[in-house]
Amino acid sequence: MVSNVSKDEALKSASSIVALLSQGSDPFISEEVRVEALQAANLVIRALEKPEDGLIKFAFSPATWMAVRVCAQLNVFDIIARNETISATEIAKNGNADETLIRRLLRVLTAAGFVAERGDGLYGPTHWTVHINSRLAQGMIKFMYDASMLPISHGPNWLKETGYQNPIDPQHGMFQAANHTDLPTFQWLAVPKNKDIWDNANTFFEGDRGSRPSWLTWFPAKDKLFPQGHDQDTPLLVDVAGGRGHDLMDFLAKYPDEPGPFVLQDQEPVLESATSLSPKIKKQVFDLFTDSPVKGARIYFMKFILHDYMNEQCIQILANVKASMVKGYSYLVINDFVLPDTGCGLLQSQWDLMMMVLLSSMERTETQWKTLLESAGLSIEGIYSPPGDGQGIIVATL
Repeated sequence: MVSNVSKDEALKSASSIVALLSQGSDPFISEEVRVEALQAANLVIRALEKPEDGLIKFAFSPATWMAVRVCAQLNVFDIIARNETISATEIAKNGNADETLIRRLLRVLTAAGFVAERGDGLYGPTHWTVHINSRLAQGMIKFMYDASMLPISHGPNWLKETGYQNPIDPQHGMFQAANHTDLPTFQWLAVPKNKDIWDNANTFFEGDRGSRPSWLTWFPAKDKLFPQGHDQDTPLLVDVAGGRGHDLMDFLAKYPDEPGPFVLQDQEPVLESATSLSPKIKKQVFDLFTDSPVKGARIYFMKFILHDYMNEQCIQILANVKASMVKGYSYLVINDFVLPDTGCGLLQSQWDLMMMVLLSSMERTETQWKTLLESAGLSIEGIYSPPGDGQGIIVATL
């Protein structure tokens, strides 16, 4: 990131935005152009915003996050999304809340563009309102706020007390200190009293790619991984710890004529909540650390799994996958961030810190991925970059 942006640099960036957005006749710009234009727009903003003002705005931003969470709790976004114009009085009555409180919360959200202001105490939807009201966005808001805010607030003191060491112990991290537990985060989430947070987490996992394109839209999966089909006595693809099967369903949508079989593996409560799967998909209860996936599959797919763990745990997980792979036939496909050594984007670097806060884990650079997979006895066929700033693909074999 550039700390100081001159007037000339800002003008150059503004000109590049116009040029980028003028490319072609298609109203939908490509992911690469979108990300490049956003980066240029951020340079313009930094040129116009004085550091004093920018830092104050940043310091007060948690208040916006709190307002979003409370309004989600009161179903305010749903109410507004269903009405062209609605009053604070009606919103407050619906949520059994104080009208003055509703006005104060929505004052922030209208300023942020999340809700439209139609007049004094009158509100309507924007495209942000509609998105925030979606099931996946609601899961993200509730899980990320409820699971992360307390550990984040503990972060500075926890790091000071531990001598500013990089967190590596999944049983003794910021999350455990904040929640007074020595359970690893996923075990804590599985405790019955935390069911709502765990449900919201699994909903968020369905949409954690955001608007970024699926790997299946830019990576030639069939050409590289199963150009001549596969042995139909064994699975074409096993989605290892695949949640509710959203990525596996994307695969089936891309390749509807592939006969499978396909296997979705995860913990039993997660699989029970996966209710909209293709009949081609077999559910299989699975534990990353104790079980090997079904043997002999063509593809073992792991999206956002290994970033949840440090190397020691990852090597144990990979050993279980290796035990099921067939040399010369099976592929391990990892869909995860591959951080650049320099010039890392804001989203990826924030995601890395969130892994640190919640799981005492990390996102990895290309060098770190190579070191991990080689340590696990795997050979890297290739590391492939996505368009824009999404998750990459790492293909490994025995």
